Amino acid sequence: MSSKFNTVRMKYIYICGASAVLSIVLLFVMYQIMRLAYRLLFHEAAWFTHLVHWCINHIGKKPIGLLIGGGLFLFLFWIRSQKISEDMQALVRGTHELANGRNPAPIQVLSGGELRQLSDQINAVAALTANKDSSGMKVKSGESSC
Repeated sequence: MSSKFNTVRMKYIYICGASAVLSIVLLFVMYQIMRLAYRLLFHEAAWFTHLVHWCINHIGKKPIGLLIGGGLFLFLFWIRSQKISEDMQALVRGTHELANGRNPAPIQVLSGGELRQLSDQINAVAALTANKDSSGMKVKSGESSC
């Protein structure tokens, strides 16, 4: 994949679109299952019939569908974007350790593209500082023995 399309922004656009499509499909399936259950199973249950009629008459079928669909979208978006969030947290921990003068453990990210490049560069900086620190210690220890 080209680096133009392998960016964090494009990943979030993909996650947003996939979450929207998946929530629409799940909402349609849930609607069909509820229709079938209402006609076959719950048509004799008075409490369920009253609940459904109250919801339709007082709230409306479209607002309830939008509320459930929006909730599904947010839930799916939250789940699908967790991988990018964990990668960003790993990068933040690594840069925080570098800023405090410690060498972080090699940062491993699951994402590709910009996040992978950033983790590789942070790992390279950490390796350079570790090499400078170890060569500085060798020089200091060599000076004290003379």
